[in-house]
Amino acid sequence: MSCIRRALRIDPDTVRTVVDHLDRHVAPHLAPDVSNYARGRQRAWLEIEAPLGPTQPWRPGLASHRLWPWLVAVWRRIDPDTEPQVGLAVHGSTGIAWHRDASYAHARAVLVNLGPCSFELDRARDSANGRPLDPLSLELSGGEVLDFDCKHQHRVLRADPSRWSVVLWRLKRQPRRPVAPTRIP
Repeated sequence: MSCIRRALRIDPDTVRTVVDHLDRHVAPHLAPDVSNYARGRQRAWLEIEAPLGPTQPWRPGLASHRLWPWLVAVWRRIDPDTEPQVGLAVHGSTGIAWHRDASYAHARAVLVNLGPCSFELDRARDSANGRPLDPLSLELSGGEVLDFDCKHQHRVLRADPSRWSVVLWRLKRQPRRPVAPTRIP
């Protein structure tokens, strides 16, 4: 896998349907992001909330019988041999600064982008934190699905206030005990 590729394009009618579902069923569960890189961003974990640090617990995420199977199908169009185990739905105009995704995640991530923003990724994997050596900028309008290596620094800028995105990962480690998700439509 290269460090990033535009893998799919979701048709506008499907984007509207998914955004409507997120607005109705996920938006009531949005909470402020706790990451130092995304102060003020609103987010909700899907399936399970992964710990962002070694002392944090695994927590319940949201389980939608409509949204999650669709997200799994999107993932499987990129990688038919696996499926995601966790997702993060993000809403609004607050982006995220240069960062690498936490250690719970494997390197492959899939971004389902559902609104305008700028997505940037450092093609140099080992650059210093916050100091990309070879940044690539993609102007996204909504409907793009990016397959990218989340261990390369990346960030989001200029997100539209109505923008939703969902990032999907496979887990490198699992919770010791099952964590039952919160069911939503």
